Amino acid sequence: MIQFLDFTFVTVISIAIIEKLQRTIYARQMVLKIMASRQKISLYRENDRLYFSKKNNEAWAILEEMLTQFDDIILLRFGNADVKLEPLFMALTLCKQPILAADEWQLFIHPDDLESLLERLNQPIEKSNDVHKLQIRFSSEPQAMPHEVVIESFVFLGKPLKILRLSHD
Repeated sequence: MIQFLDFTFVTVISIAIIEKLQRTIYARQMVLKIMASRQKISLYRENDRLYFSKKNNEAWAILEEMLTQFDDIILLRFGNADVKLEPLFMALTLCKQPILAADEWQLFIHPDDLESLLERLNQPIEKSNDVHKLQIRFSSEPQAMPHEVVIESFVFLGKPLKILRLSHD
């Protein structure tokens, strides 16, 4: 009887110790899984922060370039909207009246130059900060003096932005 009780007591204690160890192992495995998933979430959030920070810096760089070199901008086109004319366009074309119609500005560009300008303005952006040089006459007269201009292409806030400005070369 003593041997039976002794065997039962040792068996119950052994089972209790083994069960306690199994639960400890399971709890530690769960803690490790939770820590790994939290680390993964943290890495995803950090990647998102870096992505948005980079996008914000790109947008800020484009804005800074536009605002610091505003005097040589002739016209802007953002997205699929109409062209926005700047005061330099009026000065180059010697236009005295305000341009009211959306495409009326095209009358002030030499017809031979207008086609290449419109082609560049409507061309999809292949890479951001793309620059194309052109010679444009801001008059319909054949003896008009051509001006060297550049069209800068950017992706700004997810839309194409084209800037026509005088070239400094």
